[in-house]
Amino acid sequence: MNQDGSESARQRLPVWWLLIIGILGVSTSTLWIRLSQSDEIDLAFRRLVLAAPVLWWLAWRKGHNFSLKIAATPVLCSGVCLAIHFGAWMASLAHLSVATSVVLVYVHPVLVYAIEVMKKQARADAVRFGGVVVTLIGTGILSAAAGEDRLGAEQGDATVGVILALVGSFSFVGYIFAGRAATLGQRGGDRLPPAVYTSRAYSVAALCLALYLVVIDSPDGSWGLRLPVDGTEWLLALMLALFPTLLGHTPLNAALAYLPPSVVSTAFLGEVAVAPLLVWAVLAEVPPVAFWWGGPLVVVGILAVSWRGGGVSKAPG
Repeated sequence: MNQDGSESARQRLPVWWLLIIGILGVSTSTLWIRLSQSDEIDLAFRRLVLAAPVLWWLAWRKGHNFSLKIAATPVLCSGVCLAIHFGAWMASLAHLSVATSVVLVYVHPVLVYAIEVMKKQARADAVRFGGVVVTLIGTGILSAAAGEDRLGAEQGDATVGVILALVGSFSFVGYIFAGRAATLGQRGGDRLPPAVYTSRAYSVAALCLALYLVVIDSPDGSWGLRLPVDGTEWLLALMLALFPTLLGHTPLNAALAYLPPSVVSTAFLGEVAVAPLLVWAVLAEVPPVAFWWGGPLVVVGILAVSWRGGGVSKAPG
């Protein structure tokens, strides 16, 4: 291998390790959510409140610039989208099985690809168009059979669950593009290191969820946050903060400085395969029959959409 090839391989390896670590991290989220007895949005708020200070501390330790003027708009957009994503998707788990929910929430690579084509940042071809069609077919199968889910049949509303999962997917698109703008930079020096970006984005998301819980979701009129007294609930919130948030979303956000949004977005597909099997193994929640038909179609379709999109670029600065 020549010198240029060796340098390219060395540059690519750390980036793909970010994706692998991130995939393993996010794949644990549904397990902690299922084990918790807390309201899903309360749990989403707690995971962010516990994760954000760690990232602020890491950014401070590295001496990064804390000027709020740098990439302020992308950070604000990212935080709002992340709050909607966490809130909607985690709430969908009260109505759907883990298998159906994670497949529906991860149709976002198709949306990311479509936006990249419209912005002329990606090329349209027959393979990718076919991937969109296959993804839509798989999503349709899962949506139509959502009422057969264990939770959907016993205590939830399958239609509400499908809508929440898709809202979580759509909002994730904004989160990905805003994260790309903040970590890659739009005007030369306007880029943020991953620790600074994620600490700010998570803080904005936590604030949005806190406002929702205090102002909107206060059925008893108490206008306060519902904090658990059970140490187990705090432990599960800590697990959510540590594994899917700090070790999941954070390295995947860091990869946005090197990889196209469609590639990073597709990396989250790892949760589609790992999360249902993990919950099945630990909690004996068997995936519905439709998962074995619709799930593979969605995965194959999205992989086709992201085909040949894996080039590594050099981060600026």
